Amino acid sequence: MPATIDKAPTSEPEIPDDHERLDAVEERAGRTATLEVLIMVFAIGALGAIIGLAVLLVGLNRDSGNRSSAPTAPASEAAASDGAAEEHAASGGAADAPVAGVEPYKRPDPALPAVPAGAVKKFKVDVFEHVTKVSNEKPATRVWSFGVNGALHRGTGVSTPMVVEQGDKVEITLKNGGSKKMDVAFPHSIDFHSSEVAPNKAFKSIDPGKTHKFSFVAKHPGVFMYHCATDPVLMHTGAGMVGMMIVKPKKLAPVDRELWLTQQEFYIGEPGKDADATKMAEKNPDVIAFNGFADQYKDKPITVKRGERVRVYVMNAGPSIWSAFHVIGTVFDRTVIEGTTGQDAQTVNLAPSQGGWVEFTLDQEGNYPFVTHGFGDMVRGAVGVLATENAPKGEGMKH
Repeated sequence: MPATIDKAPTSEPEIPDDHERLDAVEERAGRTATLEVLIMVFAIGALGAIIGLAVLLVGLNRDSGNRSSAPTAPASEAAASDGAAEEHAASGGAADAPVAGVEPYKRPDPALPAVPAGAVKKFKVDVFEHVTKVSNEKPATRVWSFGVNGALHRGTGVSTPMVVEQGDKVEITLKNGGSKKMDVAFPHSIDFHSSEVAPNKAFKSIDPGKTHKFSFVAKHPGVFMYHCATDPVLMHTGAGMVGMMIVKPKKLAPVDRELWLTQQEFYIGEPGKDADATKMAEKNPDVIAFNGFADQYKDKPITVKRGERVRVYVMNAGPSIWSAFHVIGTVFDRTVIEGTTGQDAQTVNLAPSQGGWVEFTLDQEGNYPFVTHGFGDMVRGAVGVLATENAPKGEGMKH
């Protein structure tokens, strides 16, 4: 099985005309582009006659402060070789282009978060826009994300999951950029597929700095998507504003270990800038990753125990590419996908916005890769490894 990620071509980012940044935000330091024009004219004369004239015009459009250190690579992953960097730069990726303010990578914990305490499950959701890498092989990009109850997955592109139980009352307080550090530039909103509410009231867009509160009862069990519903929805979801809410059914049987995996696409524009809207429309992602960073659980596997019962909650947050979730070396004893229970399954098929959970045991010591079995998408970063405690170390994808 290939362990490398194909280099996808990049293109100039294009944000729709009807979705402009607010004037006050445009004035923010570091977001204003400057243009330098250098004109060099060489006149070569011979015997009193002009032989030739050359004019070179170079336009450099950059953010102030961009002459800083290069993006930080995850500590668990080796930096790209000089040859790989040259190849990526030649393909238009500019892997080593200097970008200011790139967040250091921090591996998201795939262990399922606990259900909040209290009769009402309260989630304070804040929007933040941040410059991060989502792959070691690609330039940094500006991602729009959700943080939940103070948990922000900076250094990756994933938004924090939420977990409740069937029948819980859920109270959402959405803050669109609660501080200057959140660096929010657009109106945003939040749409919960787990809710039954009037969307024009609950999912309304709010300007930066504003707050909106609503509540609902989580009547239906499952793995549901939440996302920004502000127009253009493709731009917001393709820029990163997607996540999962797990509604556990009543009397769900206990297992030894519960994990969460969100599959998500990233469309990288100019290094450090917003996502590329043209690539989104063409369904041409640069990266497809689990939990916000390509290959992260392959390079640093998720540790489990041989023989324990594992339940993995999987959400395909899209926004556009299907997922075929598969764990190499085992069979799913039980699956619950979009309200349908199955058994003896090799792969679960998830359209964008669909989710569910799979249960299995790993019978032998070893490394068990998990992938989307659409291998053209897997090589873009949608691969990881479940490694038993006594598995050979450092083998990664070997199986």
